[in-house]
Amino acid sequence: MARRFLALHVNTCAYKVAREENYIKIAMLLGIIILVAGVLGDVHSAIRDRRQVDSCSERPTYGERRRCAVKDGVNQLLQKRDEDWSWGELVQAEAIIALHLAKYRVFKKTKAFLYISVKQMNIDLLSALSKDNSLTSKVWGRGKLAYYALGMKATCQDPKDFYGHDLIDKLKNHLIVSSSYLESNKFAYSLILIALCKAGESFDTHNLDAISTTPGYYTFGVDEASLVYMAYHCVGNPTYKNAEDSAFNFILQAKNENGTFGNEYSTALAVQAIFASGNRTLRRQTKTGIEYMINSIERSKVPFTSLLLSVLPAIARKSLLDIGLWQCPSTEQGTTTPSTPTFLIGITVFNNITANNYDHTWSAPLQQGQTLFDALVNLNNTDQTFSFNSKTTTWGQYITSINLMTASTDNRQYWQILGTDGNPLQYGASQTFPSQRDRYTFKFTIW
Repeated sequence: MARRFLALHVNTCAYKVAREENYIKIAMLLGIIILVAGVLGDVHSAIRDRRQVDSCSERPTYGERRRCAVKDGVNQLLQKRDEDWSWGELVQAEAIIALHLAKYRVFKKTKAFLYISVKQMNIDLLSALSKDNSLTSKVWGRGKLAYYALGMKATCQDPKDFYGHDLIDKLKNHLIVSSSYLESNKFAYSLILIALCKAGESFDTHNLDAISTTPGYYTFGVDEASLVYMAYHCVGNPTYKNAEDSAFNFILQAKNENGTFGNEYSTALAVQAIFASGNRTLRRQTKTGIEYMINSIERSKVPFTSLLLSVLPAIARKSLLDIGLWQCPSTEQGTTTPSTPTFLIGITVFNNITANNYDHTWSAPLQQGQTLFDALVNLNNTDQTFSFNSKTTTWGQYITSINLMTASTDNRQYWQILGTDGNPLQYGASQTFPSQRDRYTFKFTIW
């Protein structure tokens, strides 16, 4: 029974969301959030930087061109978000990692236009956990969870306590239940080991044996060798120094006459590995490859999201091993599960349609910067008398039941959310930032 830790964009009126007028209201309300958060200057800066795109290729020096390309790429990646501030299904963590390594060392809650995408990453993961607590599906059990664990580190969240879920323990389980697949795909295996290493977790030496390979042979070429090298380098076990060196030498020998290491994606991983090595004398070998990636972004005019996710960290001369190296502010550290709530809000559930005037109110704990969605999760975590379920729809997470009271779309039923003023909310709970003494009513309704 998926009653805990559910990810939901609570849709107050699912049948209305597609209407153009509601999208306009969403944009206006989120604009107000950004203004109140005091980040309008950041938005103006992003627009100003975007206007400088055409001048990047004209910069006189390699350093200036590279820095300009990073700035341009970051702005383009931010602009690729949809109306829910998302980059699409299950790529939130990779986008957050790219932004973290390229520019944003810390995702501050005061930067609402940016932090709301961190919330989207959390929603992705919570939604998946609500359907499969072990996350052992082919999608999540073969490396995807590793990106999300790294995304937790990049945003100063604890992957060992993600709303009560130990993501690191789940990753370790993946090494067992997905062993057959992982042993044939050392890229995915190494990615999981990197995530475990960055979380400060130890693992058995047989895992390091598993990514070892015949020197000079890597099924997925430079891509695989780069991840294998970074995994060994992160762990730093001297017993595997020869395997680490073999992977690194393979990367260096794979450099083409034109200075690249293959296509943009392979070149990006090779450049990451070289910078991860810390060998400053080898950095010169990345210049041509970085120029190649910069040209690819400029040449495409509107680059694919996947391209930006791959090349931005490399152009910024960072690697996966740099994730989480910057100190988190004290207010950002620790678990995502609130221990001492800053304030309480009221949550009322009302149903006089399928229940006998069910009317119950709870006080939900909330910390500054958290959303109404977080309040629902927090309440679910702290009070056994409250539970809910949701499903994924075209418009995001749609609440289907509260305390076993299920709304049936066949019967034209849905859960409507009313704000403190008694009026229906016009946007999802994950984009609603409550204040102290706010009250919200979840009303079972027929349209």
